[in-house]
Amino acid sequence: MDIYNLNIYKKGRGFTLVELLVVIVVLVVLTGITIPTYVLIIGRARETATENEMNNIARGLEIYITDNFTYPLEDDFPDSLKTSGIMTNITGNDTWGNPYQYTSSSGNNYILKSYGINKIDGGNDDIVFTNGKMTENGAYPNR
Repeated sequence: MDIYNLNIYKKGRGFTLVELLVVIVVLVVLTGITIPTYVLIIGRARETATENEMNNIARGLEIYITDNFTYPLEDDFPDSLKTSGIMTNITGNDTWGNPYQYTSSSGNNYILKSYGINKIDGGNDDIVFTNGKMTENGAYPNR
């Protein structure tokens, strides 16, 4: 029996160039759809995590003012929440790694701010809490 005369070797058993190109185009289209969606989902998740942490900090600040009759001053944040035992695990950074911006000059009110993903003050992605309430809700308001 001659191995080269077998029927299986006479048929073309590979993929044509057109078939390979179709598969590559399909993969490129799927990648083009999934990567932006993934980036959007990650951005929303980080923003939601930052909002939740800032809400917890705002609650901690309300407990702090109840106990001390004043909000902590800028120089004392976030250490005052740690040393008072209200929030011992506060990091002071948002999910993008930026420090929270806290202002309270008089002790009667405060503004807690995260600059968001662009890390710049005044962008439409800033998350701001003023005296316990969220006043600006970041880049993904339509959730």
